[in-house]
Amino acid sequence: MEITVLAIAGSFLSGLATVFGILPILSGKKVSPVMQDVLLGFSAGIMLSASFFSLLNPAIEMANNIFENHFSIFIVSIGLLTGAVVFLIADKFIPEDYFIRIYENSDSKALKKMWLFILAITIHNFPEGMSSSLGFLTGDVGKGISLATGIGIQNIPEGLAVALALYLNNFSKKDIFLITLLTGIVEPIGGVVAVLLFSISHYILPVGLSFAAGAMLFVVSKEMIPQTHKKGFETQATFGLMFGFVVMMVLDNLFG
Repeated sequence: MEITVLAIAGSFLSGLATVFGILPILSGKKVSPVMQDVLLGFSAGIMLSASFFSLLNPAIEMANNIFENHFSIFIVSIGLLTGAVVFLIADKFIPEDYFIRIYENSDSKALKKMWLFILAITIHNFPEGMSSSLGFLTGDVGKGISLATGIGIQNIPEGLAVALALYLNNFSKKDIFLITLLTGIVEPIGGVVAVLLFSISHYILPVGLSFAAGAMLFVVSKEMIPQTHKKGFETQATFGLMFGFVVMMVLDNLFG
């Protein structure tokens, strides 16, 4: 029970960190395009690092203890690919970068369809919430703390991206705060779903960890990295990604 509570709390706190991203907008400070790409690259680096060190490695170790070695890597691979395919299907219906395309489009009427906006962000944040919880379900509290902390850190520039999109389309500061908060609340929902699904049996947990890793890798490769290369700041964004990767790797080493 204690691990379950920690898992849900970890996903809640990491999702809540999203609102810190709106502080520059609320204070009236401008964020340059190059800094936007660096921060998005930083987020991508944390997600990549978390996928390897905090999700796939524990999934492989757990699967090796449960199944035969050759079968265990097959199980983890299936989970990884399933996570990517599920979010590919979701992306076909509502692309994760919908909000980016909206704020680049001057049509404010499209932006007012807030249910579609929030659902688009949900697709992006849901696997992160799952990951925050699953880190604790491995039984290693330190690893859970490092994963939840890393995802929380990378949620800050994501919150900034959402807030900036709304700000550029003349939303009030109150609406910016509330909508950004809603996108962060999606993560504990993902955390609760992960706890309900993958705490049923220890046989299922390696699949859950690799599923979350596959979903995160899909989002990073298909949406985040290409987005950072559109404005000519790909070098700066790449170093942002490298720094984010190192930060998450250090967190995993310190707490894991």
